[in-house]
Amino acid sequence: MSDGYRQVGSFESDPPAAIGLGRDVIAFGLGDRVTLVSGRERTAIDHGGPILDLAVADRLLVLSTETLTAYSLDGDQVWSHDAGDAYAVAGAESRECCGVLGADALRFVEVASGRERFAVDRTRPGTTDDAFLATPTGFVIATWSFLTAVDGDGEIAFDRDLSAVVRSVGVCDGTVVAALQSDRLVGLDGGSGEDRWRTELDARQVAPVGEGSVLVSAADGVLDVAADGATETVPDLPTGDVYASGDGAVVCSVRDGTIATYVPDRDRFDVAVLTDSVGVGGTVDVEVSNPTEQERTVDLSLDVDGCSLSPAERTVTIDGEDSAVADFPVASVRREGRADVNVAADGDEAGRGTVEVEDAASGGLAVETALHAARIDDGVAEIEVRVENVGGVPLDAVRLLEAGTEATDIAPGDAWEGTVTRPYEPETRVSVGLEVTRGDRRREYAPTCTLPSRPTIDAAVERDVLRATVVVADGVPVEDRLVVEMPGAGRVRSPVTIDADELLLLVPQYESGVARIALDALDAEKRVRVPGNGTFTPPSSTGGRDRDRSRSSRETGGTGRSQNSTESGESATPDRSTASTDDPSETSLSPAHDSVWSGSDEMAEGRSRSGDAADNRNRSNERTSDRNRQSSSTTNRAERESSRDSEETRAEDRMDSSVRGPTEGRSESGTEGEPFLSATRRAPERASGVGHAIRDRIVVENVGEPVGSVEIAFDDGDRLSLGRIDHGAAASVDRFVAAGEAGELTLPSAAVEVSGKVVSEVDARQLSVSDDAIGVLATVDPDDGALTAVIENGTDWQCRVTGLDPGPDGSRAPLSTAVDVGASGTVSATVGERPAPGDAVPVSFWIESDGEERRIDVLAAADGDAAGASAGGEPALTPGISSDTQVAGEYSSVVLVFENDGDEPLTDVSVVADGDPIDSMFYSPARRERVDPGDRIEHYVDLESGYTEPGFEATVSYAIDGTEQEYVARAAGPAVDDVSAWTDDLLAAWSIDRIDAANSSPEFPSRLSTPPRSEN
Repeated sequence: MSDGYRQVGSFESDPPAAIGLGRDVIAFGLGDRVTLVSGRERTAIDHGGPILDLAVADRLLVLSTETLTAYSLDGDQVWSHDAGDAYAVAGAESRECCGVLGADALRFVEVASGRERFAVDRTRPGTTDDAFLATPTGFVIATWSFLTAVDGDGEIAFDRDLSAVVRSVGVCDGTVVAALQSDRLVGLDGGSGEDRWRTELDARQVAPVGEGSVLVSAADGVLDVAADGATETVPDLPTGDVYASGDGAVVCSVRDGTIATYVPDRDRFDVAVLTDSVGVGGTVDVEVSNPTEQERTVDLSLDVDGCSLSPAERTVTIDGEDSAVADFPVASVRREGRADVNVAADGDEAGRGTVEVEDAASGGLAVETALHAARIDDGVAEIEVRVENVGGVPLDAVRLLEAGTEATDIAPGDAWEGTVTRPYEPETRVSVGLEVTRGDRRREYAPTCTLPSRPTIDAAVERDVLRATVVVADGVPVEDRLVVEMPGAGRVRSPVTIDADELLLLVPQYESGVARIALDALDAEKRVRVPGNGTFTPPSSTGGRDRDRSRSSRETGGTGRSQNSTESGESATPDRSTASTDDPSETSLSPAHDSVWSGSDEMAEGRSRSGDAADNRNRSNERTSDRNRQSSSTTNRAERESSRDSEETRAEDRMDSSVRGPTEGRSESGTEGEPFLSATRRAPERASGVGHAIRDRIVVENVGEPVGSVEIAFDDGDRLSLGRIDHGAAASVDRFVAAGEAGELTLPSAAVEVSGKVVSEVDARQLSVSDDAIGVLATVDPDDGALTAVIENGTDWQCRVTGLDPGPDGSRAPLSTAVDVGASGTVSATVGERPAPGDAVPVSFWIESDGEERRIDVLAAADGDAAGASAGGEPALTPGISSDTQVAGEYSSVVLVFENDGDEPLTDVSVVADGDPIDSMFYSPARRERVDPGDRIEHYVDLESGYTEPGFEATVSYAIDGTEQEYVARAAGPAVDDVSAWTDDLLAAWSIDRIDAANSSPEFPSRLSTPPRSEN
């Protein structure tokens, strides 16, 4: 029960758009800012946009339209992710997941990372008027008259109809307190939902959280309502909406454009000065008493006239109904005699006293202490301690209490230094215990310092690279694992040391999506959307001649790195640090002088040459694009923890093959007057998924005399003329290849011919195909351009197809098809041009998964037979109308029955109804993992009133022995306005008929390939 309150502050504001409650803080969404109120203190965080809802967990969670953002309580943005159509968020401290609520689903999102862990469907559709709050074991949702509790695993704890609209809801001590529109206040058991008590009360609003009780705003004032239903008036709080922090230490009243802050009277601490006299090296001891029953933490500060204290501030944690003593060492004395002592608790004056101050006698202890953060290594702060003897006599010993280390015989003017470590917590005050001894005099000191703030990361897209800057605070060096995640290139972790003010990174972009730059142990990250360069996007050098490539390669030992790389236009300032990697295979994210960018050297070469400038720029972009794809392969290998040494060996073998001379039977050096051709394949080492297109490039270089009539012939029958290749020039041949099944993808061998004679060869290559990715099996009907794609989700996260470019020409048609883990979904579209049968058609999809969106470029098979293949026969899941159907009055339902009348079980069964008469507020699709022979599904379709002959369609999909089937049925029948007019004849008039046959998934070739091309 309440012990009374006193006001400690107030401020004017517009009505808050959202309110979030933490254990000791209350957050208000005011315009595009969040204001945190804690006692007398207020902190404003600029969010930069309208706020839908707030929650205070271990971080401040701000929900905006389609975006959920997490901040530290100091205002630093930690992460920001897509929130879809969510309109409410709830969370609590020390809970791993917060709840993100939409009309149809409740998503569980990790507070630390923002990643969605899982989602559950709601028992009924909700609205933006829903009440949503966190409980100690899960969440409570109030929709209309229904109150639903969900535990931390997403299971329904209870689902109650309270028979009246729920105005407001709160929770305390295992009891859910609900204010009903019927002027009743109800207490329900938080686990079972059973009534604990009910009372007649015109309650307007319930404070969302409380400890043993909750505050309730009623028509005649504010009440304190206990978990057992006992009530007590709170005269100190004005009428209006009232909110309390989780520990009850802060209460805010919102009324008439004013937010007033109150604290309980019981929050006052009792203090007493225990020390009668003190000198240099001594301490002033203060006793602090906690009159409450709960453990509390208080910040004490002490001021003694004529004395300097080190430190003058202490933080003390006191058990309930207990006391603690804080000591404040005297560093120096300016004036002897009786001195006033002032004690402040949490910034408010808490008590006074006096102490007799004595000057330091000859031979006394006189030291100066200092503490500062020296470096931060893998989330651990290394702190340097310094003790200087500023007196006139030597010190016998200085001892670091926690480590037990000791130094002896510290002469006047000398100093002792040591180190301690602390877990790194940004902007946290830390202290160290020291003991100084001379003869029989011993004094303890506790110097303090504040750890630096968390490094900040800024990132922006500049042309074809992502430019990121990591800035450390206060010049304190940082060692950590630098995490770089680029769409299409996976994730790379590299050890990095930032020993100056900042670190500059320049990372090539490849695919569109969300890039992430982070420091692993420090929980600092930045996400930025990059447009990317897709697989089908032509490189800057589109395969034409490059007259300087072979010469540049020979000059630099075949690495492709320019000798002028130090002249990069992206050079860093002297204060910028560099990253280093343990794995040479991760060169795409290794530093180039003061930057991290695999393409900076080639770009520098392009700028350093005055002749053929355009060719050089094309070449650098082409190499950057190639290495991007190699980066993706390297990252995947690293994630599978393959041997670093074996990877280096394979990398060296590939490099050797790319610079060796003609094949067997020809001289490496060539003979004057003869052509000297070499062929090199540039392709990734693995396919990132079934259907994913990869670029298979073969580069033919001539380091001998000019030669005409050059052709390249592939082992699968494709052939292409390259024409004339001059001395020092090169020609590139590109084609796109995709796997139609998991396992391996074969890139066929190829031969370079001059006048019909083979002069160089490229061996076939086997690429592994990832089976834990999102696979795409797409077909195009050559007759009408109809595109059908089956999306197979082999990842650990639900994915959603959000867009499609059937060109691909840079356009994007919006889609929204969700595919669960281990399941598949189908999307359809139309391509603009009509392909010939057997062609491979480039298509791009945008897929959102795990909070990030990326583009996947695929090849679709042009095959009319495959696209339209029918499984034949009748569908095994036969539709019908249930006798429970009643289409009458305001609330109408058609009950569809689907029975498995076949001999095989059906899996992945779903029924989705669509049509204007359907009441979307209450309707939700049906899904079953399995329907055995003879079993059936009853599917309720709620209809709106006002239709005399309502009708709608239902799409039914399922799988038999792994073969997907789908058909569409149409249901229609009569409706009446009065429930009493509903008859059996009207029921019999309702029917459901199939309007197309079940189709199986199309057959798909094991390998797709576009024709080779070269722009020579």
